Amino acid sequence: MDHLKRIAILADGEITPSTAKTVTGILRYRSDRVVTVVDRDNAGRDAGEVVTGGLGAGIPIVADIAAALAFQPDAVLLGTEPTGGILPPHWRPMVLEAIGHGLDVINGLHTMLAEDEEISAAAERSGARLWDVRREPKERYVVEFHDDGKPVFEIQTHRPGSRTVLTVGTDCGIGKMTTMLEIEKEALRRGLAPAFVATGQIGTMITGRGVSIDAIMVDYVAKIIEEEVCAAVENSDLVLVEGQGALNHPRGSGGPLFLMHGSRADSLIMCHDLSRPAIKYLPDHPLPSLERAIEMHAEGASWVWPEGRCPIVGLSLITAGLSDERAREEIAAIEAATGLPATDVVRYGAEKLLDAILAGPTA
Repeated sequence: MDHLKRIAILADGEITPSTAKTVTGILRYRSDRVVTVVDRDNAGRDAGEVVTGGLGAGIPIVADIAAALAFQPDAVLLGTEPTGGILPPHWRPMVLEAIGHGLDVINGLHTMLAEDEEISAAAERSGARLWDVRREPKERYVVEFHDDGKPVFEIQTHRPGSRTVLTVGTDCGIGKMTTMLEIEKEALRRGLAPAFVATGQIGTMITGRGVSIDAIMVDYVAKIIEEEVCAAVENSDLVLVEGQGALNHPRGSGGPLFLMHGSRADSLIMCHDLSRPAIKYLPDHPLPSLERAIEMHAEGASWVWPEGRCPIVGLSLITAGLSDERAREEIAAIEAATGLPATDVVRYGAEKLLDAILAGPTA
């Protein structure tokens, strides 16, 4: 995304808090690239008035692609993450209109625009580029064999003295990416040289690099993550791996296991939302207590490391909806109960978590 300087976010009907994960992520970390947001329901308003947390203040919302053109964007970013990752049918005309004007399209859906005959033909005519972030990396599917003919997964050791950290959580969409990006920000503030490894489409769109693990054939997830992390370890003493899914999530339990195994993290940061009683969209599945979640992940990590070798060193909590006083009380109580440093990285920064990481184990 480095070549794109002026982005219009297409968020038509998707800007509300419950469905705005992509919008909020881009506005929080790449608002400098965004010139307008397209959402007919909120046209004429400022993004900061509509998006959770006042993100995007000063960025105008317009009704359609034609109105967005007045802000001279060079790309449209699809700001949605529907269940199944399929392009919403009513968005197709807007995508085609944007392409017709020569705008590149940044697409984090499972729908591959480059494989859509109508859309790819339109892009070829106008010269627009299509970036399908979740494209399956088939060129990296190379299996090595032992002499006995059985495929093997090479478990590589990390450079001595380096630190690899992974975020895990009690649910999907619970701050794993945000936590790592805030830790990265704090590390940069201290003059360190961290490396953020994006493992999902939003993190990849924010940083311009990475791999979405839900686009990888399951047999290769751990191997490709290993390659990404080992490449980062060669150039950085602090590697921050974005987590995915949750061990207790019936639709997303594989992500944290593959990431723990492939990244060979030295430590974990646990993410949890204090206001969320159950798995998002699955109200009959209550979240585990923090104590139980810590126990579960310690056990999962022990399957690839000796027990205790990859500890949870800190807790990243979402305290949205609580007053400042109540939030601080809850954080203090959780620290006392777990013996771990805890914070809300958006409200109070990531200093505690970075301190815990730097005091924790190394490769």
